[in-house]
Amino acid sequence: MNVKHITALSSAAAVVLLSTAAAFAQPGVATGAVNVRTGPSTSYSKVGTLSAGELVDVKDCQGSWCFVDRNAGTDGWVSANYLKPAAAQPAPGPSEPEIPFNFGVTVGPGGPSFSFGIGDAPPPAPLPPAAAKVCFFKSTNFAGSKFCVSPGDSNAHLAGGWNDSISSVSVEGGAQVTVCKNFGYGGSCATIINSKPSLGSYNNAISSFQAL
Repeated sequence: MNVKHITALSSAAAVVLLSTAAAFAQPGVATGAVNVRTGPSTSYSKVGTLSAGELVDVKDCQGSWCFVDRNAGTDGWVSANYLKPAAAQPAPGPSEPEIPFNFGVTVGPGGPSFSFGIGDAPPPAPLPPAAAKVCFFKSTNFAGSKFCVSPGDSNAHLAGGWNDSISSVSVEGGAQVTVCKNFGYGGSCATIINSKPSLGSYNNAISSFQAL
């Protein structure tokens, strides 16, 4: 068998694999760099180059030449010796099962509490809200000595080294506290509803309080 016959057989095999009808475009891939031309022979002008591994749609084949539709670049004719059918794309696998997600909110006298769960089981019971309380600190940023009280507690005359000695106040569980600069809830007063790491003008100036 001579070389010309071998080449003809190779070209014919490529043509059969890639389909010869324009109505049945087949996906193909370039096996190496090859010129793209305006017609089905080397006598036609070059308009581009297919890169090795480039995917194309083979629209038509004539002899040992095929017309390819490129995703990027100029369409044209290339030698069928540099084309082979593109590998079939694998069918998509089963999707991952959706995992249920549960979320719950409970609002109680001490403020909101949250719960969440993953899976089919019902969400766990919400954690109980933090106990309502107010804590007084001798230093800013909730540092130093402290004492805590519950809503309903009050002190009209701070003593024991706490008069004019409070520098920060924390409130938890929905508690509030009214603080005053004089004994007997007199003088300038302010109601604290959120924790205060520093008390501004009330720093080291509180002489009485009422927790709410």
